[in-house]
This record gives sequence, structure tokens and C-alpha cells, in this order.
Amino acid sequence: MPAKIDFTALASEYGTPFYILDKKMAIDRVHEIQKRLPSNAKLCYAIKANAFLTDFLKDEDILFEVCSPGELSICEKTGLNPGKIVFSGVVKTLEDVKKAYSLKVNTITLESKAHCEYLMKAAKSENQHEQAIILRLTGGNQFGMSEKDLTECVEKLEAFPSIKIRGIHFFTGTQKKFKTIAEEIPFIENFCDKLKSDFGLENLEIEYGAGLPYDYFSGKDEKDNFTALDEFSSLIKSSNFNYVIELGRYVASPCGKYVTKIADVKGDEKNNYCLIDGGINHINYFGQMMGMKTPHVEHISQANAFSDTLDYTIAGSLCTTADIVLRKLPLKAPAIGDLLVFGDIGAYSITEGIYLFLSHPLPAVLCEDDGKITVLRNSEETYKLNY
Repeated sequence: MPAKIDFTALASEYGTPFYILDKKMAIDRVHEIQKRLPSNAKLCYAIKANAFLTDFLKDEDILFEVCSPGELSICEKTGLNPGKIVFSGVVKTLEDVKKAYSLKVNTITLESKAHCEYLMKAAKSENQHEQAIILRLTGGNQFGMSEKDLTECVEKLEAFPSIKIRGIHFFTGTQKKFKTIAEEIPFIENFCDKLKSDFGLENLEIEYGAGLPYDYFSGKDEKDNFTALDEFSSLIKSSNFNYVIELGRYVASPCGKYVTKIADVKGDEKNNYCLIDGGINHINYFGQMMGMKTPHVEHISQANAFSDTLDYTIAGSLCTTADIVLRKLPLKAPAIGDLLVFGDIGAYSITEGIYLFLSHPLPAVLCEDDGKITVLRNSEETYKLNY
């Protein structure tokens, strides 16, 4: 995000805490990922990482993974072409599937035999059209189907020529090691080969949640470090299969910052504390590891820059000892009213925070686009939802 942004002025105008997203960075990030993917792979943005980026990216040549009826409504509100939507999610109802079918989304993901039944009912009751689907194979957790259940669905769908099996969906988690990815790729390709042999399914695609790792804590500039993506691309570029690569965290992480104000400074014999007007209800780096590791944080200080640097524990505004954001952040004379700007906050913090706890206000979400600031969401009181 450009250094020209005056966070102090924004804090004065909009209050703290707030998020600020960089539209150009999001678009550039997608372009760079697309450039590095091989010709047999297409990018799919998982909007659960940050639904606000959907509007930024809706005109790009990518797909969008949507995992709930609410996310589907967001796509409708932003005017996203349904032909770019992959409608996934584990707890779909018949009405959910009917709605996706009637919208003619690009693809509907079947997570279970129940989803298969819902789809067949939708195809019978709605205006019938050709509908692509993918069947999710489980990776050993609650998501997807066993090989047995999946093949049963394939057999049932043979009676519905308008339903086209585009491929297989496979995802086991985020922040994966390359070794895990290298083991999963041949497994899923072998399974697709078996489906081709058993059922004559040709040209199957693999919808793969790569879960590429994003480095929040090492100090490297991940915006310019695409090692994980390059390694993954080299792994699949010679494959006989076409891939749709689902990425959420890897796309969204560098595209946002979180600005919070120091509300109190104190200490005891062992620790120095800065208490902020945000906390773990707004900040969610992967695995909540922030108590042990230090992400990119800028201190906007009103004090003498030549003060001694001391380590401070950064604690939030929640009445729980769990609300420790950082254990040892080096700061020079932090004072009430100073700002802390957390980087790489674009993924999940906006959507995964425990916003209703203690009825604190919902932070505003701002957008920076070539120097222009717009409000995507105003700060809102949450106490009205808690009584």
C-alpha cells in the first residue's frame, strides 16, 4: 500500500480501528499469479478470504468460489457474472442448490450424496439447462465424499445428460508444505484416471485448493516472493489434466492493512503493555500465532524518535486474558493516541473476527484506489444485536 496514505488523517476522519484495502494491489496480485500459472491452470478466487475483493476483481478473467447463500448474495449485489461462480459449501439446502441452478452458475460443487439428490431435483423442477458440476473427494475430514459415495453419484447422474461432470474437487487445508501438495497431486490425478476408465469420463478437470503458504512473519516481502506458486506451477505444468486453482489467503493477504489506536500504556515488573482499541476480535493471522511471532507492524508515533526501544506486549480491548495480539513488539516511547498499522491483513481478519464479543463497534472498511479513499463499510455498533 502506498506510503502516501496519511493514516493519521484517516483515523481522525473515520475513527479507529479500521481496515483499508488496496484495490490496485489486489488486481495486480491476480495478474501476477495468472502470469505464473501454467497454461493448463485457471485461477479461482475463494471469496471467503475477503468478500470485499469480489467487487475489485469481478471483471478479471478468473472464477470465484462461493461457499454460502450469503456469499452468493454478495456476488449478486456486486453484479458478478454467474458464469464465473463456483458454488461450493458443505451445508447446502435444496433451495440453495435450486437458486444456484436457476442463476446458471458456472459450476455447482457436490459435497455429498444429499447434494446430488438436491441437484437432480433442481434439474427436474427448474428450467432445465446444461449445468457443470464438480464432485468433491474427501481428504479424510468432514468435507467431500468417500470414493464409494462419489462413484454412486456418478452412476446416478448418468440419467441426467444435461448435468455435465466437469471434474473433481479436492482441498485439505491452507498453508500447506510443498511435500503435501506433491503427494496430493498424483493421488487426485490417479483417481481421475480411474473415473475415466470406469465411466468413460473424458477431459476431467481438477479443481484444487492448493492452500499455498503465505509468509506473514519472516520479514520477507511476500508481495514479490512467489516461490510457493512457482514450485506448484512447475509441478502441474506437464500434467495431462487442466486445473482450476482455488486461492484465497494467497491472493488477499497483502492487499489490506488494519489501523488501531493505542488507548493505554502501562507496565509491571516484568512486562510493558500497550492496550489498543482493537484486538484479536479484528486481527486474525493464520493460526492466531501472533502471540509468538511478529508480523509487519508500523508504529506512527507522536514521540521523540530517539527514545530507547523496548519490547511491548500488545493487548486488545476484550475482557479476556486471551486478547494478546503480540508478546514482544519493539517500540520507541509509545503513547496514548499513537497508531499501529498491521500489514498483510487482507485475508480473513475482516470475515473471521469475533465481532459480537463485548459488543464493540464493527470497524470501518476503506478502499484506497490510486490515492482516492472510499468507504466500503461504515463502522457500526454491534450492541443492538446482543439484546
